[in-house]
Amino acid sequence: MKVAVIASPKDGGHLIKILETLAAAEVSAYGLKIGEGWSELRRDRLSAHLGKVSHYLIVSTPTSVATTWFAYAAGYANGRMNGIAFFRLDPGFSPPPYLANLPIIDTLDELAAYYQSEQAEWVVRQERQSTRAALLTRGISYHAESLAHCVKEGDLEAVELFLRSGFHPDSRDRHGVTLLCLATRNRRKAVAEILLNRGAALDLRSDDRGYSPLMDAALVGSVELMELFLSRGAHPDISSKDGQTALIVCVGRNDPQMVALLLNHGADPDLGDKLGLSARKYASLFKNAEILSLLSAVSA
Repeated sequence: MKVAVIASPKDGGHLIKILETLAAAEVSAYGLKIGEGWSELRRDRLSAHLGKVSHYLIVSTPTSVATTWFAYAAGYANGRMNGIAFFRLDPGFSPPPYLANLPIIDTLDELAAYYQSEQAEWVVRQERQSTRAALLTRGISYHAESLAHCVKEGDLEAVELFLRSGFHPDSRDRHGVTLLCLATRNRRKAVAEILLNRGAALDLRSDDRGYSPLMDAALVGSVELMELFLSRGAHPDISSKDGQTALIVCVGRNDPQMVALLLNHGADPDLGDKLGLSARKYASLFKNAEILSLLSAVSA
């Protein structure tokens, strides 16, 4: 980010203080004095000074707003759709109507705070623009379904680019399935770790069948993913739309290892589904001796 500070020659003293303040705030800036003789300058020379910055700050007074150089500088900056603000030397200054909604700064402290905030936002915008460009270079469209596809395919680089560009880690595909559930259903542990490290919610359920990522890990039989989610604090007793828990799913799979893992993390074997059957009751129906032995160690 770079700021062009524009002032009339008679306001050169203020210009120096402004540049010193911006330098102390670690904001890159340079000053440009434009007087009434500006119209005699070649346009390419003016553009060379004004066209290579991201922000414009015009030092303003009630007198300067009526000058032709002010109209040129303000019009040029506003036309480029870059950040433009006014540093007001006199409380009587008001911008012309076509610039009335732009920021007005009155003190050097306010100036430093404003441009530090602008710089932080500018860095984020640049990051997002560069990541979008990187995705397009790889031939990947920039929309939610493309992100969902990359999650399912385990494309770590693309997933990182999408998240850095501004997509939320709790985004969903067109069916309402969360990215973390998509990663789990496709056994993409590395993608799941990226999403979790970016703040994905562990217990957020998908819209299709109401499964949490832990439940999806149980369904696909991934001990690795189940261990990952439980180690990060996933709730073991979340139920799906049909009332089934991850433990019920694992009993249905006849998987003693996953049953033991869930029990060790506090899963309740007596929670019933919408049929009124619990993990303990299902285990009795299926007559799996090893699972029944694990469940019997937990008081009913």
